Amino acid sequence: MEEETVTCANCGREVPKTLYCIYCGSALFKTEKELQKPSSAPEEKVELKPEPITIEPAIERPEPEVVPPPPEPQVKPKPAKEAMVDPEIAELMDALRKNYIWKVRLCGVLCDDGVSEAVFTNLFEEYVNKINQLSQVRNEKIAYYREEHEKKKAELDETKRRFEELKVRAAVGQISNTELAAQAPELEEKINRLTLETERLDAQLARLNDLMRDTPPKEIFELEKTARRCLDSLDLMITNGKISSKVGNKLRKDLEAALNVFDGIIGDKKQREKELKDQLATLEARYKVGEINISEFEAQKRRINAELEQIWA
Repeated sequence: MEEETVTCANCGREVPKTLYCIYCGSALFKTEKELQKPSSAPEEKVELKPEPITIEPAIERPEPEVVPPPPEPQVKPKPAKEAMVDPEIAELMDALRKNYIWKVRLCGVLCDDGVSEAVFTNLFEEYVNKINQLSQVRNEKIAYYREEHEKKKAELDETKRRFEELKVRAAVGQISNTELAAQAPELEEKINRLTLETERLDAQLARLNDLMRDTPPKEIFELEKTARRCLDSLDLMITNGKISSKVGNKLRKDLEAALNVFDGIIGDKKQREKELKDQLATLEARYKVGEINISEFEAQKRRINAELEQIWA
């Protein structure tokens, strides 16, 4: 029987099939296992190529139609009160104001011995007559505009009532919304028109009742001081024979009336001025007795003086 042999993996000789090579001593069982192991073919590397990307042409889609929102109702801005005033009324009141100012200033000139009784009387009568003429026109216009205002206001109130009644009828189902929509525009237009007309009449009446408009408060304050100074000097001027008792008595009534007018315009400012001056006097007293220190006194004094300066600004 022929002996089975194997090839040594270490020395390459053909040797008997044992556990170890008889020549080099290498383990033959390892060689046997490697021979029994199926040979594997070398792995073939597969190169992955990226798939080509196909870009499809963009499909043009029509843009959605933009529906504009319904137009907002046009609200006309209200004209300023001054813009509503009739130029004729503005001219009338400006002339009345100027003659009133000239008359008071003339009284100041008289008190300062700057005019004789004859010249004073002539100019004074001129201003008074002009004021009376303008005042008569003013009073007639006030009466006219008041009557017109009452008529328009009554018509406006009635139209508003009708419109409200119409909306209530639609709310309870007596009339349809279609009927409401058909009748509403006419009533709304009438309400807007009557509202504007009423506001215009208000503006005329406001201007006719504002004698000293466009006259700075400080100037009115100076006119009041002039009128009061002249009123306080009347008795002395009559005693000294500078003016007659007749002129003096007439002038007294006129100056008292002027002071009432001025007090109605700047009375609040005068009252506030008095309160601030009283505060200032009290503050000085508190400082003198040591209740407050110099820093507190100066800080409060600056605040009060700043407000005093703004009163007649």
